[in-house]
Amino acid sequence: MKPFDAIRKAAGSAMAVAVVLAASACSSIDTTPAPTLHAADTVAVLPIANYTETPDAGDAAQAMAANALRHLGLATVETVPANASDDQFDATSHPDRDKALAWARAHHARYSLSGAVEEWRYKVGVDGEPAVGMTFELRDVASGKIVWSSTGSRSGWSRSSLGGVAQSLIGKLLAPLAARR
Repeated sequence: MKPFDAIRKAAGSAMAVAVVLAASACSSIDTTPAPTLHAADTVAVLPIANYTETPDAGDAAQAMAANALRHLGLATVETVPANASDDQFDATSHPDRDKALAWARAHHARYSLSGAVEEWRYKVGVDGEPAVGMTFELRDVASGKIVWSSTGSRSGWSRSSLGGVAQSLIGKLLAPLAARR
């Protein structure tokens, strides 16, 4: 073995451990057991409440969540139109649950997905890392009961985009809802 091969091998192992530790330290996810969703199930993505100082973070999260569900194999994903004139869907507060479920029923949804954005920003400091925190709830539209929930947070590196970190977190939070064929 050449003298530098052992050093390179040790450095490579240390780097792999450091990458795993760093990656695990920048996100946290808690979720309940998910129901079995089928590709034919319709999910209505309701407005995502925005509890941040970032304008339209709830709208962005709603769009990303709808696309993530489609990517997970759900063929029919409906979203409340962004220009809904009725204040029941004001994304800065929780919409009236009964009215939201009525909207989902009118669109023949099996489930409704709602949630909240708790953090959506670049951290203050030298590096300005992006940070996102979110919560989702899946309701059975017929009963109105919550059948699944998930919450998580994720931060990125200083060169990461806020949208990329949000998309990654939303994908991981919703992954248990992957459709069965």
